[in-house]
Amino acid sequence: MNDIFTIRKNEKRDDYQYDFDRIAKILLNQTELVTRVNSYRIREIEFYYYSHIHTDFYCHKNKRQLTNQRLYFHRFKDPEKYARLKQKGIDITIGNGETIFGGILIRAIENVETNEIITGIGNLTNQIIEDIDGTLSILELYESDKNIFDSSGLVYLKDGQKNVLKIFKKHRQGLNLKKEGTDKFYLNSKYNYFSYPEIEVLK
Repeated sequence: MNDIFTIRKNEKRDDYQYDFDRIAKILLNQTELVTRVNSYRIREIEFYYYSHIHTDFYCHKNKRQLTNQRLYFHRFKDPEKYARLKQKGIDITIGNGETIFGGILIRAIENVETNEIITGIGNLTNQIIEDIDGTLSILELYESDKNIFDSSGLVYLKDGQKNVLKIFKKHRQGLNLKKEGTDKFYLNSKYNYFSYPEIEVLK
């Protein structure tokens, strides 16, 4: 499964949706996100990808997003300050290591044992931080720089579910029109994926 985040180079920005669709089906139907204390099904994600062809200006373009198959904690700099920060989020990175930035933002997870659904990027990031014993562990996670499929990591992906749930698509959440996006392509692109319609009611 380690090559699932490989995104082909395309000639047109519209063509990137094919790989996003393919990756979403695997993440939402075949994998689990695992910490030392909990396993989660990923229930909602969003793609952010910036390349020469696909100039998605909503992508943070953080240097961490140049990596591939790692975790990126939004706005993480100082562990103590991060604990108090409200605007948090977690990406699975899909960069190419050189010039392409990318991240898959996790927007909702479901606890495998309790079936509790955690929505909101800040809420689920706080839950993951709690699972790994606090924000200092993010430093350890970054320094070890383990592949997201490495089960010795503090947080990792494993081949878990065997579902064939229908995947739904919609516009990404919470974005506003930017000056760079006068054609509204990236604002209107359906890069948000979720695995059952009831998630709409939970927002």
